Amino acid sequence: MAQGMEMNSRYYENLGAGRKTYDAVLDCLKNHRRGAAVGGQPAVELLTAVLQEHPEIFYVAQEFAVSVSLLKREVVPRYLYSASEEETIRRRLEDTAQEILQECINGHQSDYDKIKSLHDYLKVHLEYDTDAAGNRKPKDRRSWEAHNIVGGLLHRKCVCEGYSKSMKFLCDRIGLECWVVSGTGSGALEQGPHSWNIVNINGYYHHVDVTWDHQYAESSNIPNYGYLNLCDEEIAKDHTWNRRHYPVCPSDPYNYFRVNNSLIDTRAQLETFLYNCFQMEEEYIMFKVVRGSQLEREINGCLQDSVRRASGRCRHVSVGNYKYGGIPEQLTFFIQPEYRY
Repeated sequence: MAQGMEMNSRYYENLGAGRKTYDAVLDCLKNHRRGAAVGGQPAVELLTAVLQEHPEIFYVAQEFAVSVSLLKREVVPRYLYSASEEETIRRRLEDTAQEILQECINGHQSDYDKIKSLHDYLKVHLEYDTDAAGNRKPKDRRSWEAHNIVGGLLHRKCVCEGYSKSMKFLCDRIGLECWVVSGTGSGALEQGPHSWNIVNINGYYHHVDVTWDHQYAESSNIPNYGYLNLCDEEIAKDHTWNRRHYPVCPSDPYNYFRVNNSLIDTRAQLETFLYNCFQMEEEYIMFKVVRGSQLEREINGCLQDSVRRASGRCRHVSVGNYKYGGIPEQLTFFIQPEYRY
């Protein structure tokens, strides 16, 4: 397994002469120095970028001081652990990462399969930390851990930063290019600062938001892929970010619904799709409506009738009660049928 990937981000490239400041801050954090000169660079943005691009720096809080004197302006980080505590946690993180990768990853998988497997693992095993997300008081150590890989991989309870940094930490170890994106969410679940990932699958960049796929599912064990491998246009329906800082995602050839042939654009196609799923007695049925299609305008009024008509075509099984729902902003829907014989 690879032990990390050294890549220059678009944020780093856009810094120009400020790259030396970025390098100085990174060197400061890696070597536990008291502070690093930041000159005229925006300290919050700079430190946030360093911690997102290096999730292995788990021992630094995103709370820091800025020291200003006549000679220089320094960022002064807050270190969360003693040297012995940090080394113990580092070993636990590496051991945990290897256990997860041994469970989820094998040499027969494509890069798409690896991303999906890690997405599924984090979605099922991590719990969203609502207390840490809503805490307006000065944060204690456990609250800061919810924002990094300690919360994600060791406590299994974190906020969106913990999800996205855990994803990157694991991807780094198997040589998959992955970025943590800092932006905002504007969906039914969240309004405000938010973090997710951009991944590279065979040269195509896609957005992945494990946090929202977890939160939109009624149960962590129920699959949900509304935010697995989206292009810029699709995720921009409920996410915003500084696009200058991250890879462009112009298309989504590895979107979950595209890969699984469950992009639907007409009522006839939907009915046939549901019929085939019912015939296979699938426990959980997911599909995405093609944006701009006739079905987008009809779906809210025709879904129940399509379920009834598809069920009526089945010879050996029928659908009684069923649950349904979805993610309106992403036009994704799920059906959980109860079969009768």
